[in-house]
Formats: sequence, C-alpha cells, structure tokens
Amino acid sequence: MGFRQVDGISKGKAQVEISTVLLAQLISSGALTGKNCRCLDNNARKTLWQSLLNLSASFK
Repeated sequence: MGFRQVDGISKGKAQVEISTVLLAQLISSGALTGKNCRCLDNNARKTLWQSLLNLSASFK
C-alpha cells in the first residue's frame, strides 16, 4: 500500500482527533507544546488553555 497526498491537506501535516483527556495528558507531560497546536476546535482550545493554566499554577 502506498502513501498518497490527500487534497486540501498540507504536505507534511496530519490532522487527528483525540480525546480532550489525552490532549491534556500530552500537554502536561511535555510531549505536545502549545506551539505545535494549530487549527484547534473550541474543545481543543479550552483544553489547551486549561492545561497551560494548570501547568503554570504547579510551578508556584
């Protein structure tokens, strides 16, 4: 099976759907940073924001 470019998606990028819980875990663990996230829907944006707030509060 070969790889083919899907129309409308930028080369070298993939869009995936994951649970908000997993997104929060990836951010909290440092595996995913805010600068890696683009084109977020409302749930992802809220999860990213809350995760970053929680991380900043843990450094006090």
